Parts: sequence; C-alpha cells; structure tokens
Amino acid sequence: MGQKSSVDRLAPELRGKLIELLQNPAVTQLEVVGMINGEAGKQVISKSSVNRYKQKLDRFAEKTREAREVADSYIEKYGADSRNKLGKVANEYIRLMVFDLITELEEVKESGGDIKPEVITDIIYKVSRAIKDLEQAEKLNAERTEDIRKAALAQAAEAVEQAAGQDGLSMATIEKIKKQILGL
Repeated sequence: MGQKSSVDRLAPELRGKLIELLQNPAVTQLEVVGMINGEAGKQVISKSSVNRYKQKLDRFAEKTREAREVADSYIEKYGADSRNKLGKVANEYIRLMVFDLITELEEVKESGGDIKPEVITDIIYKVSRAIKDLEQAEKLNAERTEDIRKAALAQAAEAVEQAAGQDGLSMATIEKIKKQILGL
C-alpha cells in the first residue's frame, strides 16, 4: 500500500503519548504537535497529520460505540444468554468493516496510491477466513446451545417421572405433563 503516515512511523512510546494527549480535551492539536516534536527533538509530525490521525481515532471510537450499542440492545432484548445473536451482530459488524476497507482501498487507488495486488489479495483472504471462522464458531455455539437445552429437558423429564411416579400418578398423566410442560 502507500507509505506509512508520520504518526504511524512514531516510536511506540511517542504514539502512545500522542493518543493520550489527543484524548484530553484540554489540550489542543497544536499543543500536541509541539509536545511530541519537543520530545522527539525534531519535527516528526505536523498539525495536519495529527488532525488526520485524530479523525481516524474518532471514526474508530464511533464504530466501537455503535457496535457496543447494538450489542447492548441485543442483550437487553434477548437476555445475557443470547451469545448466538451477539455473534451474528459481530459477524455483521465485520462485514461492514470489510466494506469500509474495500471503499478505502478504492479511494487510495483512485488518488493514485500504489496498491500491490498481492497485498489486496492477502487482506481479502484473511478477512474471508475470519468471517468463515466466525460463522463456524456461530454454528458450533448454536449446536452446543441446542445440546444443552436437550440435556436439560431430558433431566427435567426424568425428574418429573421420578417425582410423579413416587406420588402415584399414572404413566399417562406423567406423559401428559412431559408433553405440556416440557414439550417432549
């Protein structure tokens, strides 16, 4: 792809400090530039690079907030045991991210940026693989949930048979209870 931004080329400790400063509303971006360049001992970033990076951080924070809101609404609607539904939300979110990535790659390409086909192929392969793995995990979770539900119903049916049998209920009554209450 294109060249790394000046912020991405910063040493990890300087980038960490930059992120920390950008999250402080009392510090202006101009002050951030001055502090980072001062620590580096030379001009390593510009106001425009910091502004672009801040916008990128804000977009990421907004997407994360939206994902949390969606997850919270699913949990609120379906309960904390709705992992399958939450997995579907995560899966859909990744698909949206892939769409955003493809859009950004197209923008880079249109602006004359150099994008190597093998890089794009590698990204698409890795993302496709991740989606496939998520879908397999979702399917496995659904199967496990169903197995647990069946096992719980079987235990409940056995408990009904024992308790009802001890109290002298007929087998027909026991079967009726199992069918109406347990759905067996």
